[in-house]
Amino acid sequence: MVYQDCDIGSAKPNKDILRKHPHHMINVVNLNTIFTVADFYSISHKLIEKAHLKNKLPVFVGGSMMYFNSLYKGIHNLPKRDEDYRNELEVLKIENESNYLYKLLKNIDPIYAKDVNQNDDIRIIRALEVYKATGKPLSKILSDEPKNNLSDQYQVHQFGILDERDKLHQRIEIRLREIFDMGLVSEAENILNKYNISQDHPIRRSVNYKQAIGYINSEYGIEVAFEKALFATRQLAKRQITWLRGWEEFKRVKFKEIKVIENEFKKIISLL
Repeated sequence: MVYQDCDIGSAKPNKDILRKHPHHMINVVNLNTIFTVADFYSISHKLIEKAHLKNKLPVFVGGSMMYFNSLYKGIHNLPKRDEDYRNELEVLKIENESNYLYKLLKNIDPIYAKDVNQNDDIRIIRALEVYKATGKPLSKILSDEPKNNLSDQYQVHQFGILDERDKLHQRIEIRLREIFDMGLVSEAENILNKYNISQDHPIRRSVNYKQAIGYINSEYGIEVAFEKALFATRQLAKRQITWLRGWEEFKRVKFKEIKVIENEFKKIISLL
């Protein structure tokens, strides 16, 4: 939702809802850039401070568990992406034997390499990039305590909406059919025509857009694209549930128990 023009595929709130209920962190950047966890972390802290200055309650909603975790527990000070070095690594990957980049990583950071799949180019390239910029293995940096821990600065109330898998899968399928009917494929085509999106851009791997782009590239038909997107969404939901079940101190809520959240919010607001 942070990306402009990614409206249908991200199930972004429509313009009427956004006018009636202003949201933050929607349409923050265009697809010529890559929005990172560090960007989310930095913007979030500014929004929290701004809300508190207005005596308002900042509310974070969504399923981006890794992003929420980074905000809640803090993040490590890592360098930004180095596109020139990344391009160099891509050339080295093509010109050398298979798993060449993984072998480079294994030489400079065997501890981190041990926990990385040798085909996981995203994590391998990032680790090599961090080492080039800092001179330190990523495993060493990650072993230090993260900084600016949100949970130490504020009283944080957490809610997780969890329900029976069958109900969740039904809701996912209904929403996904709406997304396709609203014009997901046309939106994906417009995005590809408007922007020069690199092959490693996260939009190409994101649920819905990845499958739509596969259909546009004639890799499969529209129904197969739908089934692939449905499977990917269910897998994403499964990973989110796994995150939540390992989460500390959150209140579990079912779909029909939204009143529970409303009552809790009223209590929190009364304390402001």
